[in-house]
Amino acid sequence: MFDLKISNGKIVDGSGSSPVSGDIGIIGDKIAAIGNLRDSQSKSNIDACGKVVCPGFIDMHTHSDVSVIYDHHANSKIYDGVTTEVIGNCGIGVAPVNPEKKKLLIDYLGTRLIGSIPVNIELNWSSFKEYLEYVANISPALNIAPLLAHGPVRIAELGFSMEKANTEELKKMKDRVRSAMSEGALGFTSGLVYLPGAYTTEGELAELCKEIRPFGGFYATHIRNEGDCLFESVEEAINVGKAADVPVHISHLKICSQKIFGKAEELLKRLDDAEREGVEISFDVYPYDAGMTSLSALMPPWCFEGGVENLLKRLHDRETRRKIKKDIDEGIPGWQNFAQCAGNWNYVTIASVVNESNKWLEGKSIEEISQLQGKDPYDAIFDLLIMEKARIQIVIRLMQEEDIARIISHKKAMIGSDGMSLSTEGVLSFGKPHPRAFGTHARILSKYVRQMQRITLEEAVKKMTYLPARRLGVDKRGLLKENYYADIIIFDPDEVQDKGIYSDPKQYSEGISTVIVNGKMVLNNGRHIEVFPGRILERP
Repeated sequence: MFDLKISNGKIVDGSGSSPVSGDIGIIGDKIAAIGNLRDSQSKSNIDACGKVVCPGFIDMHTHSDVSVIYDHHANSKIYDGVTTEVIGNCGIGVAPVNPEKKKLLIDYLGTRLIGSIPVNIELNWSSFKEYLEYVANISPALNIAPLLAHGPVRIAELGFSMEKANTEELKKMKDRVRSAMSEGALGFTSGLVYLPGAYTTEGELAELCKEIRPFGGFYATHIRNEGDCLFESVEEAINVGKAADVPVHISHLKICSQKIFGKAEELLKRLDDAEREGVEISFDVYPYDAGMTSLSALMPPWCFEGGVENLLKRLHDRETRRKIKKDIDEGIPGWQNFAQCAGNWNYVTIASVVNESNKWLEGKSIEEISQLQGKDPYDAIFDLLIMEKARIQIVIRLMQEEDIARIISHKKAMIGSDGMSLSTEGVLSFGKPHPRAFGTHARILSKYVRQMQRITLEEAVKKMTYLPARRLGVDKRGLLKENYYADIIIFDPDEVQDKGIYSDPKQYSEGISTVIVNGKMVLNNGRHIEVFPGRILERP
């Protein structure tokens, strides 16, 4: 007697193998049987005739560290077929917390995607373990795979100092990394284009990564520069992996400079060569030509020395504004200059602000805003950063389609939204976010499988299930296999479709009818059920 039986489906098991027709029987939270189960009894049945049955998608790169706390339904991800979110990416995280530096961390998080939620950020924990326990008590609708972020580790010891860590500071950071790994972190992440990551040396990163090696962890990095210095930044990531003897995972691999558009094959070859040099390499990618970041990310790194409050103070000074404008216009060696990468203020759009008086700016480009306000674009940016205390997110056009398609097509590519779980209602329905938070996985299936035929259905599913599960090192996830956890989705391969667009992003994906998390139906016939079976995933 099964608790749930899925009958007559086209089973795509996540391994990349060809589909097979059959049934799946679930008992408790596990898959009990796969095959011809026509004569078996079950308490509940789902007829999946004409539909694909596959493992639930693992969103390899998200920023749902606190959004899942404010709304544990995780609607935008559930409707997109996601059953596991990987958090703590880009060096941006919420634990561990040093009480003496807590305000610095909160102010910093306010400038990142996490801070775009229109609430007062509270960090009601100190250790990484306490944070995971807090999330577990929320009972999310999906699973959470936690990574340790470099940002809070460095802020806990050095704040926003540009100085190189001394011996004692490095030792304390290493202790924090080791503790978090022992408390459940699956890996360690950096965001070297952001602060305080930009202040960090390759040597410091290698020393910290040595602490994750005994736990079987991996190093995931938002590399220092995805534009003109992309290849140099990839080398830095490879060097860290070599020095620490740990696997390297490059976050949202992309090409963000017109000067090197078309070099995806060369980039991918370098990663393949690194594997032959002994460094295990993987990466994730999202299927859009625009990214999303903070408006403050356009500011040169020196502006943040001392923290966000110091940034805002500097923006009041006319002479400092001139220096910032000069650095953006002329560039700083090694710094990823987002304004130059975009090349046009029309390609930089306000996604979200906090103050109600500025809500009218959401969805408008910097060029539009500067014209409406009768200001130079730079002054429009500086004034807005001050008014919003830097809690502003932007969508920015950076990439070209052919490079994206080539990266997605690589055999080792995994799929990550780089977005947090959102909703069409409630506290997580704010602003005009990037549509990737709503439709990343459905877009892979509709655009790159069905329309462009750049990858097969089986390859797409593998990129969104088995490959992430293997990289994370979590047990019995990512495949449809007997005695594996029953994270399963059912979708119509001809109808699955992302709906969100840049001008109207808050639309749920369509065509995914059923989502099962740990044996419990969370989405049934396209309707979200008040069931919250998600867990914090651990190493075996």
